[in-house]
Parts: sequence; C-alpha cells; structure tokens
Amino acid sequence: MNSSLQIGKIMGIPVRLHWTFLVVILYVAWAFSSVSVPFFGNPYGFGAVEPASVRWAYSLVFAVFLFVCVALHELGHSYVARKSGIEIRSITLYFFGGVASMEEIPRNPRLELQMAFAGPAVSGIVGIACVLLAQSTSFLGRGHPFPVLLWTLGVMNLILMIFNLLPAFPMDGGRVLRAWLATHMSYVAATRRAAGIGKLFAIFLGVLGLFSFNFLLLFIAFFVYVGATEEERATAIDISLEGIRVKNIMSSDVRTVSKDMPLRELMGMMFREKHRGYPVIEDGQLQGIITLTDLQKVPDEERDSVLVGDVMARNIYVIAPEEEASVAMKMMNDRGIRRLPVMDAGRLVGIVSREDLVRAIELCSERSER
Repeated sequence: MNSSLQIGKIMGIPVRLHWTFLVVILYVAWAFSSVSVPFFGNPYGFGAVEPASVRWAYSLVFAVFLFVCVALHELGHSYVARKSGIEIRSITLYFFGGVASMEEIPRNPRLELQMAFAGPAVSGIVGIACVLLAQSTSFLGRGHPFPVLLWTLGVMNLILMIFNLLPAFPMDGGRVLRAWLATHMSYVAATRRAAGIGKLFAIFLGVLGLFSFNFLLLFIAFFVYVGATEEERATAIDISLEGIRVKNIMSSDVRTVSKDMPLRELMGMMFREKHRGYPVIEDGQLQGIITLTDLQKVPDEERDSVLVGDVMARNIYVIAPEEEASVAMKMMNDRGIRRLPVMDAGRLVGIVSREDLVRAIELCSERSER
C-alpha cells in the first residue's frame, strides 16, 4: 500500500501503519495534554498545576500504548484465523482501528463468528485490566499521570470493543451480523444486507458530525461507508469468479518483445495493437514486463536510444493457469498492477489482465441474473 508503512512483524505477520493513524495520535496527544478536568470520566484526572511537559510526555506514551492495543485487537482476529488455516497477509492500523488482510474470508458462519468476536474480546480484556490497574495504583494520589494513563487506556479499549461490535460493516459486529444472516439467506445477500446497514450507520454518523461540527465523526463516517462498500464489492467479485480458473479467461496468444527493442518501436507497436503491456522474453525465459506507464516515464526525445531492457519492470508477479481467477484479482488489487503473466512449469503460456477479469465478472453476473 502506498498510503501505509510497514513497521515490523508480529507472529510473522507484516504490521503496517496507515497515515490516518497519525490523526488519532495527534488528537489524543492534544486532548490528553490540554485537559485539566477528568478525562473520559476518570477519577484520577491531571491536576491544574501539572506541568505541560509532563502532560505531553504521558500523552505520547499513551499514544504508543494505544497503538499496541489496536494491534492486539487485530492479532486476536489473526490468531483465530491462523488456527483455522487462513493465512493473514498483513495488518494495517487505521485511525479508527485496524484491518487484518486475509487470503480469504471464511464462508462458514460459525468460524466467521469466532473470528469476529476475537478482536473485541481482546480489547475488552485489555480494557478491564487497565481499569483495574488504575484503581490499584490510586495510592499514587489524584493528579498522578500513571493512573490517568491506565484509566484512559482502559476506557478507550472498552470503547473500541463496543464500537466494533456495532452490527454494521466494516466493524466486527457487521461480520457477526453477516454470519447470522448467512444462516437464513445466501452469502451474497447476507453481505449486501450487512453492508447496507453499515452505509446507513455511516450516513447517520456523517449527519451527526455535520450538525455537531465534529471532524472526527465525519472522518469515521467516510471510512465506514467506504469500508462497507468495498466489502460488498469484494464479496460480489469473489462469488462471481468462483470456480473460474485463470486458464479459462487468459489470453493464450501472447505478444512478447525483446529487451533490445527501442522504446520508439515499442510505442508504435502499442498504437497498432492497442496493448498497454508486453512480457519481455530473452532466450525463452521471462525477463520482465514493459507497460505504457514505464514508457511514459522516458522523455519523448530519448525514446530512440532507450531500450525496453533499460526501463522494464524486473520484479514481476506471475500466476499459474490452475489458480482461481479471484486470486488473480486479489494480486492485482494488492500490488496495484493491471496484468499477470501466466506461467506453467517455467514457461509463459498466457497473460491475464484486469480487463479479462472484469469481462468474466460481467458475463457471470449476467448468467446468474437469468
């Protein structure tokens, strides 16, 4: 993801920090360092005489602990998923929580319920533990930053648990709702119903944010609406492509180019053949892929002297012909690419593009509507 930064790995799972997480860190740091009244109803609030430097120091510590708690929430989902044999590609932390990117969402309602509840359960346990620790450290006296930090962290975790249990996508409660609905209707219909409730909830938050001039509520409403829409779209695509193999939709007649071809010649070929990308083959081996985007990075006056091998992408992703078409779609979406060379036993046998996948989705949708 271009908008997120990998900061490490936990249990072998890459953990990424989305830029929006900085919003909550700055917001909490500001609130934590500026209030002189009990924060989130805590009885241990900073005193009015507490030095500003101490407030800011503890606010940054709190932000780090909050980051860890959100990661633990997602690890709860990931742990249950891995125990069930589902691979976790990454965990991305957003300002409103985290998202565990899975290879596949289980269609088993019982398993989806277990996975959905795991995250809020972790947040609830952490929240209660922090509140109890805050009470046990009350001997430090009112105004001491440590009980304030523990109490606020505990309440934030409990809020995270409650918020995520709301029955609307993309929160965990939306997955619980879909799992329950899937026992009474098709998986696609259950997803659409849960996503619709999520969008209504987002609209409600947006209206509330507009009338209260609350920027944070508007931000949450936007991400909830987008998340619900994406979940609905992704599920519809997976169902449409179910059972379709890459070999069924790929282009077998693949036009390849040599790495010694000048870009000027390649540009003319692209205009004639209406293709936006070509595999680069040398001695029968796939060396890379060249696309219109790569060509456009080179100034027009240099395209006579610059060769395909100078600008082609060498770090390429490939797929096997027996793979599900939905896997190809996920690979393209995750890596921001538009085509995948299809390799069988080290030999190029075809190429599958985003246009091939879109055409397959449209045809399958028409077939299902008849």
